Amino acid sequence: MEIRTIDPKLDAESATARTDRITLGAFLVGKLRSLLGRDEQPLNVSLVYYPDYIAYTTVELHRYARSDRTVKFLVGIDAVTGRVGEVDVDLPERRSVDVVPSDVIRPDLSVTDAEDEWREWLFPYLDRRFRPIKRPDTALDELELVYVPYWLVDYGTVDNSYVVSGLTKQIEAVTSITAIENHYRDVEG
Repeated sequence: MEIRTIDPKLDAESATARTDRITLGAFLVGKLRSLLGRDEQPLNVSLVYYPDYIAYTTVELHRYARSDRTVKFLVGIDAVTGRVGEVDVDLPERRSVDVVPSDVIRPDLSVTDAEDEWREWLFPYLDRRFRPIKRPDTALDELELVYVPYWLVDYGTVDNSYVVSGLTKQIEAVTSITAIENHYRDVEG
């Protein structure tokens, strides 16, 4: 199966090393185990690809006192939950890769639904962020489905396993991301 994705910003070993940072308790337990020579090693570390739509957005803000201002930014639309937000990281170059279909989480949102979510989110965001005097002109320049790689660090059970974003390096418990938890139960567990 061929998908559009990015190269993870960290490797499997670096992702595994981050798993002791999720809570202070996990960090202290990890340090104690390390001192006693009982480091717990994951059973498996693998990539899982999570779908996100990236909406390339252009907004022209109309001003009375000064000239109009054009703003371009990226909007991320979670292709599973429909949650929307501005992308606050630089996207690395995207490329097409051939992956095992079981490593890919399928999007629940269609392109049309993603566009609808973008429209619903956009004006409240603009009103809050830019406080325009009159309604700005907006354009959805492009909508791209990108699969974000997550390192799945498997410690044998869903409650003890973690995922680390290959884009932001953020660590989460597998149980905090429902689609990845379901993937873990279906494929790993």
